[in-house]
Amino acid sequence: MLPFLLIPIAALAFSLSQEERYTATASVLFSDKDNLVSDDAEREAATNVELLSFDQIKRGAEKLLAGTGPIAEEIDARQAGTANVLTITATDPSPDRAARSANAYASAYLAFRRTTAQQRLLAEERFVRREIRRLGDSDRALARGDELRERLRRLEFDRSRERGGVREVQNATPPRSPSSPKPVRNTIIGGIVALFLALVTALLFERLDPRVLSPKEVETTLGRPILGLIRKSRALARGPVGGKPAPDDVDDFLALRAHLRYMHPDRSLRSVLVTSSAEGDGKTTVAWNLARVAAGPDTRVLFIEGDLRHPILASTLGLDPELNLARVLTGAAALSEVTQEVALPSTQNGRTPPGIVAVATAGAAPTRSTDALAWERLGAALRDAERQFDLIVIDTAPILLVPDAIPLLSNVGGVVVVGRLRRTPRAAMARLREQLDTVDAPTLGAVVNSVGKDAAYGYAYGGRRE
Repeated sequence: MLPFLLIPIAALAFSLSQEERYTATASVLFSDKDNLVSDDAEREAATNVELLSFDQIKRGAEKLLAGTGPIAEEIDARQAGTANVLTITATDPSPDRAARSANAYASAYLAFRRTTAQQRLLAEERFVRREIRRLGDSDRALARGDELRERLRRLEFDRSRERGGVREVQNATPPRSPSSPKPVRNTIIGGIVALFLALVTALLFERLDPRVLSPKEVETTLGRPILGLIRKSRALARGPVGGKPAPDDVDDFLALRAHLRYMHPDRSLRSVLVTSSAEGDGKTTVAWNLARVAAGPDTRVLFIEGDLRHPILASTLGLDPELNLARVLTGAAALSEVTQEVALPSTQNGRTPPGIVAVATAGAAPTRSTDALAWERLGAALRDAERQFDLIVIDTAPILLVPDAIPLLSNVGGVVVVGRLRRTPRAAMARLREQLDTVDAPTLGAVVNSVGKDAAYGYAYGGRRE
């Protein structure tokens, strides 16, 4: 946004650096009955404007200003709307010179119109005089001679009163404030331009940004409903696993747990596989905290660390690294033999009671970790475990990057996809959707991670974050 803020600042700085200029206006009223060209009012108005460009009028204005200084730098004339009013504006660094110039041009214009009209009448007088002289002595007393003499008297009278069909209706006075520059106006216009450019740029970036930018976009791209929104949290960033989450964070995961519990009221969801389309989406954080809030005095929960490429639970929770999932995959141990219990204290404000989560850590990745038979062996173990636990949460590597857990997709009750706003590539999530649909995975929906306060979604849930 900083570059856009420079636009109004630059507009203000440019305005303040410009020389002040003042504009004065004189007005002239003209009549169509004395037009110089035709009976067309529009052409008459155009003619009146064009007359001001004549050198004769400019010389007349200079003559009137003799001894007071030069004419203003800019002179302009225009018709005031559809009215028979001609406005003459003069712009100059000196307000007094601008006013004098506008009045001088108006006076020169009036004089030109008056002189032109009087010359037309004078020419007609000469014609009438010639006609009188052509009459013989015997005919001068006749009606024709009387008619011509009466016409001559009217022409002489009209010429003495002729003003060219125009009169000055408003003299220009020295303006008190400059007409330019206008720092406030220019700054406001600069601000409007900057705002417009910022909006256009934001829209372009949004259209061109390859990442998902809103919960609705995650829903549309995955083709599944939103199961929960996990808001940005410093507590989760500091300790995504093993730490003590803040009360508001607990509310987000409780809402996710409730959504999963009541998605299929006719059957119990016993196992959930949590995955994502890319690294860094926060799937482990979501999976662990889902298991954490689900565990309670009357609820047995098993957490399986299925991401063999990045094991963290053993070191984070202080568990025995020799008891791990890798041994189950190689057939060296049963799942029940490698699980270890982790006691969880109640969360702040008692939102969740103390509980115990059984954990199977990943361990070292076996040489043939992608062997379908190895993961099918784990699938069989899951079916046995579902009879002992109320909920099994499995954290796996991003399936697009590491296809190890694909055989598990048909052995779990549901799949949850985690996406992080402004991080997860839209194309990657679309490819994950295709892959899940190809293997007919029971995809339940999406959890949107790192949601800001501005990411509104059509429903309210959880606690209020202050």
